[in-house]
Amino acid sequence: MKAGTHRMKKVEIVIETVKLPAVLSIIDRAGAGGYTIFPSVTGRGHRGRRAGIALTNVFHNSLVFTLVDETTAANIGREVKPLIQDYAGVIVITDAEVIWPNYEQDQTGPQN
Repeated sequence: MKAGTHRMKKVEIVIETVKLPAVLSIIDRAGAGGYTIFPSVTGRGHRGRRAGIALTNVFHNSLVFTLVDETTAANIGREVKPLIQDYAGVIVITDAEVIWPNYEQDQTGPQN
């Protein structure tokens, strides 16, 4: 590990936008400190091409990612997996070395 970095897991979830609220709820319940959302992503996968040009969110995909510890990553993956059984999506969990100023303080809360 490089100096000044912290080992974490990056959980990336591409999901149909209509299921995004359920994914965010899972991430919150798992205890993740935050997440980033890309509200409209396009591409091609095992369920075909997603162009993201429909009038509604029915055929739109979103990408959400979060940085968490290994146990939390596994829990999120396990909880999200049923959502991608019937909807387009994929879960990717990778190792990440994160540069995060004040990491220790952020993990323990504000110091008084």
